[in-house]
Amino acid sequence: MTKKINILIGDDNFIEAFTYQIFSNEYIPKLQNQVPSYTFNWKLEIKPETVIRNAQTGKYDIVITDLDYCGYGTGKEGYEVVDKISEMPSRPLLILCTSSNNIQEINERTKGKIDFRAGGCPGRHKFDDLINFLIEYYSDKQKTMQNNIQIDCKEVN
Repeated sequence: MTKKINILIGDDNFIEAFTYQIFSNEYIPKLQNQVPSYTFNWKLEIKPETVIRNAQTGKYDIVITDLDYCGYGTGKEGYEVVDKISEMPSRPLLILCTSSNNIQEINERTKGKIDFRAGGCPGRHKFDDLINFLIEYYSDKQKTMQNNIQIDCKEVN
C-alpha cells in the first residue's frame, strides 16, 4: 500500500504551458520513480492569496511557494506565504522555491520558518533542487515502509 502525499505548489511561472509541461512530464515522474512507496498528488496555484487559503485547509503535506509572484505585488509575496503558513498549528513541510540570489535577505526573512530553500544558486535550477530534496526526504521515509508499489501521479482536485 502506498502513502498519499498532497503537494500544493504556488508559482506564477506555471501560467506558462511550457513550465507546466516540464514540471509534470519530467520532474514529477522523476520523483515518482525514485520513491515508489508514495503517491504524489499535486495542485498548482498562481496567486499567493490562493496558496495561503488552500494551505490553511490542512489538506496538504507539502507547500512549495515561489518568492516572486509577478504582477501580484512587490516581488516578494512568497515571504507572506511563508509567514502565514509557518504560523499554522500543524503546518506542512514548507519549501521556498526561488531564482533570487539574495541569499542573505532570504535567510534572514525565513529563518526557522521553512524546511528547505530550492534555487537561488547560480548554475542550478530551482526545480532540480526541489525534486532532489523531495527524493532524498521521501527516500529516507520510504526505507521504513514495507511495500514497494508503482504509483500514479495526478493533480489534486
